[in-house]
Amino acid sequence: MLKTKKQELTIFIIIVGVAAFFRLYQIDALGIFSATIGILTVIGLYLLAKELFEWRLAVIASYLAAISFWHVNFSRITSNEIIIPFILVCAFYFLWKGLKHGHLLNFVIAGVFGGLGFYTYIPYYCIAPFIAMALFINYWWYLKRDFDHAKYEHAKTKLLQGFVILALTAFVISLPIGIYFWQHQGEFFSRTSDSLSIVGIIKTLGMFNFSGSPILPWPVGVFFVIGFINELIHWLKRKHGHFSTVHTFMFAWFFVMLIPGFLSTGAPDALLTIGALPAVMIFTARGIWWFFDKLSSWYKTNDPHSIHEAHAVTALVMIVFLFSIGFMEYWRYFK
Repeated sequence: MLKTKKQELTIFIIIVGVAAFFRLYQIDALGIFSATIGILTVIGLYLLAKELFEWRLAVIASYLAAISFWHVNFSRITSNEIIIPFILVCAFYFLWKGLKHGHLLNFVIAGVFGGLGFYTYIPYYCIAPFIAMALFINYWWYLKRDFDHAKYEHAKTKLLQGFVILALTAFVISLPIGIYFWQHQGEFFSRTSDSLSIVGIIKTLGMFNFSGSPILPWPVGVFFVIGFINELIHWLKRKHGHFSTVHTFMFAWFFVMLIPGFLSTGAPDALLTIGALPAVMIFTARGIWWFFDKLSSWYKTNDPHSIHEAHAVTALVMIVFLFSIGFMEYWRYFK
């Protein structure tokens, strides 16, 4: 256990170092704030993915974010939008901890981050709260189906208390910008159209692999599709008689934060959809993990006496693959 913790810490430090290099290398003074937010987002994504799944998947997801051209690009320019992924990973990290452990302080901190998000840009004001609502409804349904009456009543009370505290905290934090929004509504919707268009939806969904210059390099884009489909199948199976709370949360996050892209007059818009980036990285990490797990299983099937060798070979191939993707993204941005 101690050895695993040391390995985890070492890998985490390496990922933070990679994120710092990609964002601070040859940067001017004006970009340091955005770059710092980008680095903190990678750290936050690691903590959230570890809370949702486990540390090895968190390693892959945070590494992908650390090297992502999509995220690096906006981390190196002065832009309010880069704050959105940071706000979301922090708010959802503390919200998830609150749901798991029932500590009301976690809901307060989640509310603080959630409220600060209203000071960033248009999509957050209108749609981000719907992610928390989807999580709340699904988690309530999970409690109702999986807990006996006594435990359900206690857990329901804690859940309601937590979300009321979160909502009140977010309301207080966001009140000044809310007043300004009410007085200057016309300033907030200049980059969006009035309705959804099929073309905008197709272009936005295709921007990860197909539209123009895809924002994911092709190997990463393939694993994103694999991870997305696998998670969708898992979600639709409803193994315990209800939709998986984690998967409901992930799909809500992904689609809700793509809505600004669907509505954008210039779709596909990588900047307006930046809030979906953490979810994209987690789906991609799930796809990579699934593929290499299948590779390891195939290796063990063909040679049942080399289980440890199968793990070692698979790990080595994965490391080489991830390093290659990092080099591709470095070359894509800096060369």
